[in-house]
Amino acid sequence: MKNIFKMLMIISALVSFSFSKAEDLTGNLNPPKLFADVVKEHFGQWDSNGDGQLSEDEVIAALSNPNIKNASAAAIVAIDKVIRHHKYKLPPLTKDYLISSPLKEVSKSQEEADSADDGSKAEQIDHPPSFQHRYTGAIKKLSETSPELFPQSLPSFTATRQGALGDCPFVSTVGAMNYCNPHDIKAMFKQNNDRSFTVTFGDGQVVNIAHLTDSDIAMWSSAGTNGLWFTVLEKAYRKILVRAQKKFGEKEANVYEGFNSEHTVEIFTGHDIQNIELKGFTPDSPKLASLRNKLEKASSEHLIIKTGTAGKGGPNSKKLPPGIPHGHALAVLGYDRKTDVVDVWNPWGNNFTPDGPDGFKNGYTTKTGQFFVPLKEFVEIFQNIQIETKNLYRN
Repeated sequence: MKNIFKMLMIISALVSFSFSKAEDLTGNLNPPKLFADVVKEHFGQWDSNGDGQLSEDEVIAALSNPNIKNASAAAIVAIDKVIRHHKYKLPPLTKDYLISSPLKEVSKSQEEADSADDGSKAEQIDHPPSFQHRYTGAIKKLSETSPELFPQSLPSFTATRQGALGDCPFVSTVGAMNYCNPHDIKAMFKQNNDRSFTVTFGDGQVVNIAHLTDSDIAMWSSAGTNGLWFTVLEKAYRKILVRAQKKFGEKEANVYEGFNSEHTVEIFTGHDIQNIELKGFTPDSPKLASLRNKLEKASSEHLIIKTGTAGKGGPNSKKLPPGIPHGHALAVLGYDRKTDVVDVWNPWGNNFTPDGPDGFKNGYTTKTGQFFVPLKEFVEIFQNIQIETKNLYRN
């Protein structure tokens, strides 16, 4: 009888914890509040100057505010995702406008198929955005992300996935490094007694992260149940980019702006890269022999290899196979000399099934971002390839 009573008490405690977690996250029991309801409740908290509409500066201030939590943080992340790339024709962001946004978005263009990473794309979207589905995604990330830095023994390659922020140079580098040697990723972190984090990059730069906001977790890269390490790493990386802008006297920036570095591999590894432009690497080019040797050597030494496609409509733009986006950075996970095939990874972590045999015309079977391309087709698709060297990088 005592055992039964004890078991019932444990079950009751677990149920209570489950409901309290849902209540903490959404401000209500499941299901979560609608985006419109969160706007009604928290708009005044975001609108710091009280003028009745949100500016981009107010959105950024809300993202960085640790007192904006749970559903309020998820809602401000949804707003930021809409305004960040300036793709929508938006009226002033008033409370009434946000509340009246549609629950679902009816696409009248190809924006869902385009990469947010492709800065060359200037298409404006005429139909109104749905903040609700972006808010729901942010709630999901908050609920699924572990509060621990490394709840498992090592960072997981399968947990390395890109969001919708256009940060593919960062995510593809982390994915390649994590695939080659996850111990190198874990060695970058130190969790301090006050729950802050210290991140040391391969080029020697050290960044302290005092805290993560709920908005950071909901917006940036997340490893989900694999821990907070991915979000901490992105915040640290962005702080390095802000430092660089200040160093060269560029405009004042903050970690919530959308920008990347051309030296991501160098920052992470402390090594220079060899950049090889693939223009002129035709299927019959003698340059392919040299490229094969370099790919084979780098793969055997577990060095980071990256590649990328040209922006859509840019000077180097070309027709690409279905399933491969323009203006995007990807990782090369390996090269097989016997088959002359390159193992490529899209940091979106997407799945794609060609409408016909694998190849340039139909695209390549893709599972969780990974697909295989014959080298002679690879050089026709991609703009360049970057290979980590063992030479020290001087930043």
